[in-house]
Amino acid sequence: MRKLMPFGGMLLLAGCSGGGGGTGGSVSTPTPTPVPTLAVTLDKATQSQTAIESDSRASFSFVATYSGTASTAIYPRISFDDKLLSQDGDIVQSGKSYTVSLKSLAGLSAESRSGDVTFRLCRDTACAEVYPGSTQTFRYTLDVKLNDWEMFQRSAGHTAYVHASFDPAKFAKLWDKSFADAGSFRPVSTKGGTIFLTRKASAGTSVYALDSATGAQRWAYDLGPISDGSGPTVSGDQLQVVTMFTSSGENRIVTLTAANGQFVRNMLFASQWSVFAQPTAVGRELYLASGYYGNVVYSYNLDNGVTRWTANGVSGKVWDGATPAADDQYVYYYSGSLDVYRRSDGALVKSIADPFWVWNGYSYAGGPILGARKNAIAYSGTGMGIYPISFPLVSYDIEGSKIAWRTAGTYSNAPALAKGVLFAASNPRGQLDAIGEEDGAVRWSWPVPAGETFLGNILVTDNLVLFSTSAKVYAVSLDTHATVWSAPTPGTLAIGAEGRLIVTPIINGTAPGGTITAYSLR
Repeated sequence: MRKLMPFGGMLLLAGCSGGGGGTGGSVSTPTPTPVPTLAVTLDKATQSQTAIESDSRASFSFVATYSGTASTAIYPRISFDDKLLSQDGDIVQSGKSYTVSLKSLAGLSAESRSGDVTFRLCRDTACAEVYPGSTQTFRYTLDVKLNDWEMFQRSAGHTAYVHASFDPAKFAKLWDKSFADAGSFRPVSTKGGTIFLTRKASAGTSVYALDSATGAQRWAYDLGPISDGSGPTVSGDQLQVVTMFTSSGENRIVTLTAANGQFVRNMLFASQWSVFAQPTAVGRELYLASGYYGNVVYSYNLDNGVTRWTANGVSGKVWDGATPAADDQYVYYYSGSLDVYRRSDGALVKSIADPFWVWNGYSYAGGPILGARKNAIAYSGTGMGIYPISFPLVSYDIEGSKIAWRTAGTYSNAPALAKGVLFAASNPRGQLDAIGEEDGAVRWSWPVPAGETFLGNILVTDNLVLFSTSAKVYAVSLDTHATVWSAPTPGTLAIGAEGRLIVTPIINGTAPGGTITAYSLR
């Protein structure tokens, strides 16, 4: 077996000889040797693979075998769309067969796509002359599926970015789900075709699993006599809900099996009458911001429930409502400064002071947003989530250990970040702003309709930004900045792996009713 370089090979040189300058005689023209036919067959003509939005790489391969002989060199060549595929190593020859391996590129958007790979045998390295019968087509299909909406603002980086495009003309309402008694909802999470939510009512607080296609209840789990429960966070085949039972060090993070709601274990932490954001999961690790006097980050091993480490925030000005962010190496927590901990052992790596911090109570709403510039963006101040107030957003240069910028305006909901643009909604200014991640300057704005206020969270796709006001859910085009869709069902937003938009009423907002609504986006 031998490997053939994609554009390598040897050149065949033909020499010519001539006689002297005699006279007379005749010149004969040799008959051209016909190009032989090399009939190629493929071991398979098509292949389908799936991948996920966070890692769109998948492998494709086929074997091409020819019959016939040729007295000149044979060069295998392939052609394909290099915006979707790349060649995975050399073409490998074994006798009259060639094995071709390809892989899809990383970073492709979530959608299904098909294309062709053309295989041919050539008489020269530039493939100017192709052996008859050797051209064959291999067709591939790649289905890149959406990631789940697993936690606060979708992922551990809290960007709420969905790497996919959606056609507003295809948006359609799927179902409404109402409950018999009044109650309030926390932000949802999803796994495949299931939606998970926490609902607090007069009868108690429960976790529900709903079918995302129909809204039908799959299971419910009663959390018992608690004062508060967070929205669920999905981690693998489990979900975690943070609960507040009493002012003590014995409060519980409840772990349930996602498939059927079976209890798995409790993980303990300290807190005083707090309201919790969804915790943050990375792999088999969970991170919670709490503490009896606030200011503590907890790390748990989700395989056995053991506390890995705890760490104190530097500034100590946040008690509840916060959630950490995390990446491959570090955990990020806003305590009145941006504190950065090593994931492996909880050691404090650095703390960047927030000179703009304003105290307005011990509650915080949300967590740091991890950007693409080795930066983190967070609200500067406390009280949001409890009081109808707004704060500026601050971008921290993590490598430089300094403040990169602070917004001129103040904002009041959970922003979204994608492709160098931060989307945040300002009730004082009455507009949604698209803010440059590089410098904090407003690139463009969308004015809120008269009589409406922003609430809930923002999410962004490759072509749309979606958000809610007190009256409607809106989709605005990133190209034209115009409204391209709206629906009269305000609330918090999430897009699940099945491409369905879930709208949940706000726990402390002004959204009317207690009905969850789902829309198909494809």
